Amino acid sequence: MKPGCLKFFFLSLFVFTVGVAADERPKRSGAAIPPEIHIRIIQLEDERNLNGDELTGLLKHASAAVRERAALAIGRIGDKRGADALIDLFNQDRDINVRAMAAFALGEVEDAKAISSLGSAISPLLAPPHKRDEPPLVRARVCEALGKILSAVRPPMALDLGIALDADTIAKQLPDPQSRLTADEKLLTGLAIAALMRLQVSVSVEPLARQLKSNDAEIRAQAANALARLRQPIDAAVPALIEALNDGDADVRANAARALGASKDARAVEPLLKLLDDESERAEVNAVRALAALGDRRAEGPLIELGEVLLWGPQHMRQKDDETLNLLLEVATALGTIKGERARVFLAQFHHALAQKSVREVEVAMAKFADTEFREAITGFADKRGAFCRDWRRAATTALAISEWLPTKDGGVWELALHELVYGIMPVIKSPACDQRSRPEALRAINKLALNLQAEPSFARSLKTQIDFYLSFFPSQLMEKDVIVRATAANILAEQPREAHLAPLVAALARSKSDPANDARLAILTAISKHKKPEAVEAVKSALADRDHLVRRQAVDLLKQMGAGDFSDRIGVVQTAHGNAFYQRVAALVGKRVTATIHTAKGRIRIELFPHDAPITVDSFITLARKGFFNGHTFHRVVPNFVIQGGDPRGDGEGGPGYQIRCEINTRPYVRGAVGMALSGKDTGGSQFFITHSPQPHLDGGYTVFGQVIGGLEVVDSIARGDVIRRVEIFESR
Repeated sequence: MKPGCLKFFFLSLFVFTVGVAADERPKRSGAAIPPEIHIRIIQLEDERNLNGDELTGLLKHASAAVRERAALAIGRIGDKRGADALIDLFNQDRDINVRAMAAFALGEVEDAKAISSLGSAISPLLAPPHKRDEPPLVRARVCEALGKILSAVRPPMALDLGIALDADTIAKQLPDPQSRLTADEKLLTGLAIAALMRLQVSVSVEPLARQLKSNDAEIRAQAANALARLRQPIDAAVPALIEALNDGDADVRANAARALGASKDARAVEPLLKLLDDESERAEVNAVRALAALGDRRAEGPLIELGEVLLWGPQHMRQKDDETLNLLLEVATALGTIKGERARVFLAQFHHALAQKSVREVEVAMAKFADTEFREAITGFADKRGAFCRDWRRAATTALAISEWLPTKDGGVWELALHELVYGIMPVIKSPACDQRSRPEALRAINKLALNLQAEPSFARSLKTQIDFYLSFFPSQLMEKDVIVRATAANILAEQPREAHLAPLVAALARSKSDPANDARLAILTAISKHKKPEAVEAVKSALADRDHLVRRQAVDLLKQMGAGDFSDRIGVVQTAHGNAFYQRVAALVGKRVTATIHTAKGRIRIELFPHDAPITVDSFITLARKGFFNGHTFHRVVPNFVIQGGDPRGDGEGGPGYQIRCEINTRPYVRGAVGMALSGKDTGGSQFFITHSPQPHLDGGYTVFGQVIGGLEVVDSIARGDVIRRVEIFESR
C-alpha cells in the first residue's frame, strides 16, 4: 500500500492544500460541540452512514461548530444524497468557516450539481451582488472543490472549451507575483494552483509559470510542482524553470528540476547537470531523476562521476552512509535508463561492491543492458534453487530484473529469459516450500515477458508456445492460500480476459468470501467484470451481499460498467463492530495532546498526532503502538525526497493489522515531515504509515494526515530501506 502509486491512484489524489500557514488559523475545539453530538457524528462518519436526514439535519444546528463538523462528515462519507444539503449550507450560511467547510465537503462528494453554486463564488460574471466580495478562505476552498469536481466529471482535454474557461476563471484567483499575501490569500493561491494542476489543460501553463516569480518560496515551489504534474506540454515555462534551478529555496530547485524532466526539453540538460552538486540532497535527487527522464547521453559522465564519489569518495564528503546509498540507487536507476557503455561498466562495479546483497535498483538497471555479467549473476543464483525459498526479497528482485530484459532481433535474450523462467522463477511459483511473498513479482515477470513476446511477431513460434504454457499457471494461482498471490493472479487475468478463465474466477470469488482481507475479492471481481456473459453479471451481483462495504461498493460500480443496472441502494453502511464505548474513547482523544516517539537505530522521530483532525486514525495508531505491533517491523519503502513508509508486518508493502479504517480526509497539508496513512484504495487504511521528506501537495485530500514530525527530521532523512522500527512510545496529556 503506497501513497501516490502501485494499486491506488483515485481521482482525489491531486487535491492540493497549502503551507503551514493554512493551519495557523485557530481551530474550533471539539469541546465546542456537545459531546453526545460529537460522538454520534464520529460514529455515522465511521459507518459511512447519512442515516436518513440525521446528519444533514445537523447542518441546521444553532452551533456553527456542529454545522462545520457535520459538513466535514458528509464530505468524508461521500454520498451524493448529501450534496443538496451541502449546497444549501454553502449558499445560505453566514459563518465563513462553515461555508469554507461546505465547499471542501462538496469537493469530496464530487457532485456536478455543485459546480454552479461554487462557480458563482469566484466568478464576477456569475456571482450575485451579495457574493461578489467572498473572503479568501471561502474562495480558496471553492477553487479546491472545483478542481476536484471538474476533473471528476469532465475528463481533461486540452481543446475542451468548457474546461479552458473553468481554468481561466480559477487562474484569475492567482495574485500578482510580487504581492505580500496574508495566510488566507496564500491558501487561496495554493489551492488555485492545485485546481489548475488537476484540470490538466494547456491554458494553465502561463499563469503557473508566472507564479514562479512569486515573493513567497512556498508558492514558487507549488507552481513548479504543478507544472511537473500538468501532463501537458510546458515548453513556454522552460526558461522560467531553468532560472528557478538557481532559486535560494531547495524545494523550488527540486520541483523545478522535476518539471524540467517532465518537459523533455534538451535545453534543460546542462542546467540540470549543475544541480548534481547542489547543497540539498533533495534537489540532487530530483536532478538525477530529471536527467533520467530526459535520457540525454550528455548526462552519463556527470552521473557516473557523482556515483563514483558516492561509492568510493572520502567519507567526510558524505557523512551519512544510508543517505549516500539512497542517492546512489537513484543514480543507478538513471544510468540504467541512459544505457551508455560507461554506465554499464560502473553498474557492474557497483553490483560487485554490493557483494552478495541483492539491491532492486541495481539489478533492474543492469538488466536493461541484457549484460553478460548480469546474466551470469542471475543464472548462478537461479541454479541455487533453494535460495529463492530462503530469501524471498532476492527472489522478487530477480524476477523484477528479468522482466526488464528487452527483446533483441535474434531473440537470444528472450531464450535466456525463458531459461530463467524455467530454472529461476518457476520454482518460486511451483514449490510449496517457497515463501509466497516472492510469488507476486514472479507472476508479474511472466506476464510482462508474455505481453512483450506477443507484441513481437518475428520470434519463433516455439517461444510463444512456451509462454502459453507458463501463462496456464495463472488460474491455478487463484487457489493459493496467500491473498496477495490470488489478487495478483486476478489482476493479470483481467488484462487479457479469456473465456476459459471465467469459471476459475467465479469459483475463486466464492472461496474468497472467508478471507480476512478483501484484496483478492476486489481483484477477482474486476477480472470477472471483463467478461460480459450472464454468469459474469450474476457473479458480480453475488458480491452485493458481501459483508465488506468496499466489496459491495465495487460490485455496484462494476455492474454499472457492465450495463447491468444501478444497484446503489445495495451499498449500505459499514458494519464497524464498534460499540458506543469505542466512539466515546475516540471522541475523548480530541481534547488531548498526543505525541508518539519512533525509536530506530538512527535515532528518535517525535511526532505530534492530530486527534482533532483524524480521531479514529490516531486511536488506531495508538492502540497498535501500545500493543507493540510496530516493534521489529521495517521501513520497507524509502523514496528519496518523497517518503519513508513502514508499519507492514509482511514487509512487502501488502500487509496490515487485520482490519481497515475509513479515511479521515482533512485540510492538513502534506508539508515536510507530515505523517499520513497509506492506502490501497479509499477507506483501506490500517497499520502502514508514511512520513514525507519534503512538501507533497499532490497528496493533499487523498490521504489522511494524522501527525507531524516535531523532532528528528534528520533521522527521517537518514532512514534507508530495511531500517527497523524498534518500538513506538505514546504520550498523552491534557
